[in-house]
Amino acid sequence: MSQKRKLSSLVSTLALLAVSGLVAAACGDKKPGEASCAEIGARVSALSESAAALEDVAASIKVDVVGACARIAGMTPVANPTDEQVTSTCNAATTAINAAITGNIRVTVVPPVCTVDAEAQFGCEADCYAEAKVECDPGEVDVRCDPGELSVTCNGTCEVGASCQGSAELAVDCEGKCEGTCQGTCEGKCDGTCSVALGADGSCAGTCSGNCSAKCEGECRGSCEITATGGVQCEAGARCKGGCDGTATAPKCEANLKPPACEASANVDCSADCKGSASLNAECTPATIDVVGDLQGTLEADLKAALPVLIGVTAKAELAGGVVADIGRNMGQVSGSFGSCALELGAVAGQFTAAASASVKAAASVSVSVEASASVSGSATAG
Repeated sequence: MSQKRKLSSLVSTLALLAVSGLVAAACGDKKPGEASCAEIGARVSALSESAAALEDVAASIKVDVVGACARIAGMTPVANPTDEQVTSTCNAATTAINAAITGNIRVTVVPPVCTVDAEAQFGCEADCYAEAKVECDPGEVDVRCDPGELSVTCNGTCEVGASCQGSAELAVDCEGKCEGTCQGTCEGKCDGTCSVALGADGSCAGTCSGNCSAKCEGECRGSCEITATGGVQCEAGARCKGGCDGTATAPKCEANLKPPACEASANVDCSADCKGSASLNAECTPATIDVVGDLQGTLEADLKAALPVLIGVTAKAELAGGVVADIGRNMGQVSGSFGSCALELGAVAGQFTAAASASVKAAASVSVSVEASASVSGSATAG
């Protein structure tokens, strides 16, 4: 399922879970083995934090997307846009792109890299587990991140199969597949400028300046997958993702963290409830765009300024999309677990109901913004 469809489906899913869960909260007592009132209260606090993060991100994304689309469309951006204004402004941007492209254009992208906010995750979990009176070993980022998604500063060798991560500002020596811009010999299709005539299949036997579909030998501005025997040393400032043979420092995770080790008797999963605040506050390196082709007016400059914002929105959505769905599902689970604790929790239950309602609106808003970003980016790159 596409990211756009995933996010769109969250609206109805979240609403259904919130309503069904809150109805169930009014029925029955706790059964043996169910969460205690303290554990339920802790989950309410954690999920409310994730819901608040979702609201903040939804509002921030709208401002960013409208600003980028307004730049392309030649409009003045609205300060506090509605979802409808996001759609209309980005529709105008698409129209402006189609009108300004008079021939073929090439858009080369150095993609962003997004990492979860581990400190936000750890802080939320610590508060939640303490309130629930559950003992847990929080672990470290490198322990709780899937090895293939962990990047580090590597004082040693970045292993075969791993990747050296450069950026638009930092080129890394590459002998492998480059996700970004290759400046060197390209084995495969060169989506850019080739120093010799392209083959019938678009392959480049000379020097390629652009995206290389297979092996790049030269400089990569982006992420280079290592194929050299014995691995390589990543240049100063570059990070190694997927395997470091040596001293690794400053770990960051490009995926959601695995749960910590908790006592077996725990009936609360604070990790799942806290993922929202960690993923939705992910840090992303800026994407960089190169545009060459037949364009009219200021579109080239406008695309270079605006597309990184729109691509960044999509990148963060890819990391946080599943988490947004989890917020809705977990809210339904917790609401249905109130049981005899409903009276004890009192005002907290009311607060939680409000958070669930706000999450429905925020999820819908995120969906609109991501769909608008993808539409404009697609129009620009389709040429």
